[in-house]
Amino acid sequence: MRPALPVLLLVLLASAVHLLAEGKAEPGPQGRQAPAPSLPVVDGVITPGEYDFTRDSGELSFFEKKTGDTLYLAVQGMTTGWVGVGVGALEMNGATIFMGYVDDAGRVVFKPQAGEPGHTHEDTSDAVLKTVRSYAMKESGGKTTLEVALVASAYITQGQAELQAIYAIGPDDSFTEYHLDRDFTTVPLKQ
Repeated sequence: MRPALPVLLLVLLASAVHLLAEGKAEPGPQGRQAPAPSLPVVDGVITPGEYDFTRDSGELSFFEKKTGDTLYLAVQGMTTGWVGVGVGALEMNGATIFMGYVDDAGRVVFKPQAGEPGHTHEDTSDAVLKTVRSYAMKESGGKTTLEVALVASAYITQGQAELQAIYAIGPDDSFTEYHLDRDFTTVPLKQ
């Protein structure tokens, strides 16, 4: 009775291979599958296709993707200084801003803050940090990147059609230095 089991398994395997070769069966988990919707990897590295929305001006780029209750934002710029991205307004005043830099020792310095009139900031780290799921930064080849994943419902209301965003880069590893380049955009949100 035992020798029949290996023969049966061999017959089943040969049948499966034959059906696959004729295209009448789909491969199992190790074969081709429709790709699952991918999520951005918050690692300080932007990869093609990682974000749904991109605005690139050459020296300064902004990226966005929303999935479920997570809002992924990224900014990348030609600087070895700070980079920042903000949401909720098309200027600093009224925006919640996430800034950071990689210092000379390779340490990441990250600071959320509220934009105020006259290019000033209010430290809101404790309250805003509760909405930050994760963040990462990298500095390489004269380019600095910040990626941040946020609780989307803290910044996007039910039925909201678009998201206002600002983004900028600065010359130094200091949050007091004025920006070198800045831009803003309005992101259409998928419902």
